[in-house]
Amino acid sequence: MADIATFPTIHDVLYAGDNIQSFTASEAIKAGQAVGFAAAGVSLSVVPLDNTAGENAVGVALYDAAIGEKVAVACMGCICYVANADDGTVIDNSVKGTVSEHAFGAVEGTYLLIGQAIEDIAGGGTGRIMVMPYVSDEEVAA
Repeated sequence: MADIATFPTIHDVLYAGDNIQSFTASEAIKAGQAVGFAAAGVSLSVVPLDNTAGENAVGVALYDAAIGEKVAVACMGCICYVANADDGTVIDNSVKGTVSEHAFGAVEGTYLLIGQAIEDIAGGGTGRIMVMPYVSDEEVAA
């Protein structure tokens, strides 16, 4: 199992919900990427999430955006399509904006979570999550 090579094209990211907020992209963003505030961020700007320390999850980008452009972000309570970071493991991240599976386990640090998968997501595939950003001190699903 390995990370997917590139972020896929996702059309019709928003499945349900209306908690949509507008932010400025401080990095290039693709539709369907999990986004959040950077550790040393600029007010009201978001970046695609990866394993960078200090980032904070906000939601899922609904459209592509270049640096400096406005991007619509589906926030808490929305259901969105996202990409599985792993090419072989069912959902269960070095490719920015993807999601990874996490199983309950011992406390090992801090885990940044974008939400909960609401269906199986095939390795390297896309599927739906309920956007519920939070930080946990235990590994938990999606």
